[in-house]
Amino acid sequence: MQQPSAASLSKILLRDAVDSDNGIAVLDANNIFLFHNRAFACMFGFPDGAMLGKHYDDMMAWAYTHRSGPLIEAASLDEWLAHVHSRQRSVRFRSFEVDLIDGRWLLLNEQVHTGGEMVVLCTDISKQKKVEFELKQAHADLQRLALTDELTGMPNRRHFFQQLDTELARARRYRHPMCLAMLDLDHFKRVNDRHGHPAGDAVLRHFAAFMRQHLRAVDMIGRLGGEEFAILLPETGVEEALFVLRRMVEQLARQTVDAVAPGFAYTFSGGVAAADDANSVDCKWLLAGADQALYQAKSGGRNRVNAYLPDANAPAPADAA
Repeated sequence: MQQPSAASLSKILLRDAVDSDNGIAVLDANNIFLFHNRAFACMFGFPDGAMLGKHYDDMMAWAYTHRSGPLIEAASLDEWLAHVHSRQRSVRFRSFEVDLIDGRWLLLNEQVHTGGEMVVLCTDISKQKKVEFELKQAHADLQRLALTDELTGMPNRRHFFQQLDTELARARRYRHPMCLAMLDLDHFKRVNDRHGHPAGDAVLRHFAAFMRQHLRAVDMIGRLGGEEFAILLPETGVEEALFVLRRMVEQLARQTVDAVAPGFAYTFSGGVAAADDANSVDCKWLLAGADQALYQAKSGGRNRVNAYLPDANAPAPADAA
């Protein structure tokens, strides 16, 4: 059987390329369409052959008017064309991605030849972009899980301490007040023992929602572990922090968690340490001070919030629960 000549083979390969799913267009030095295949017309949403002999801007105007092809976010057609002109033919070769109104994504390669003619090759990369977005979302989810307490949806211990470092550095720099509060649910072990661990989880979720409801958006809440929580109160002095937390003690006393048992109620104790002199404290000092104040609140009968007073607080024992 006779093999096709090189010229015939070239014609076959060229025909296959033109008839492929890739969009192909050729424009002259004045940006007039000399050729485009059916796939190119389909990608940009105009009838096959409609742009032959017309300017590239006509295709952009068609897309803008008919809301097809590229996702155009400009306020006007002139603004969009100015954007296109600022980039097209700016270099001999460029490769870029374009998202379409129908949700597809294209990879465009523009090659400008010495005579000014430009060849445009478009490839549908929608499947690759879908995988890319899924991977990005999975990565974001993993990062969120690494920094979030699964039960309460709050920042976990690691994330909270990162926030504490950042906020204390800011307070030092600008010499602004800041308070750290350590909170602990009173007699929490009894909840698990009497009502089971699902009930204990319900109480923890209730307390997390309660704190979000009664604290400012700028206040940072974290679950340090078990029934222990921490609150970072930026731009807050110790008296203001005590007022807020003691009001929360009173408000929690009026709530019940009927999901645990009819009329079930619980309380918390808290300790507050203030970074009034931001140059003389660090994170360890704040944590130790708030923890000692919490121990004092527990020792004083629970269901209360105390401030750290260095002269009045003895060192807390290892277990203040």
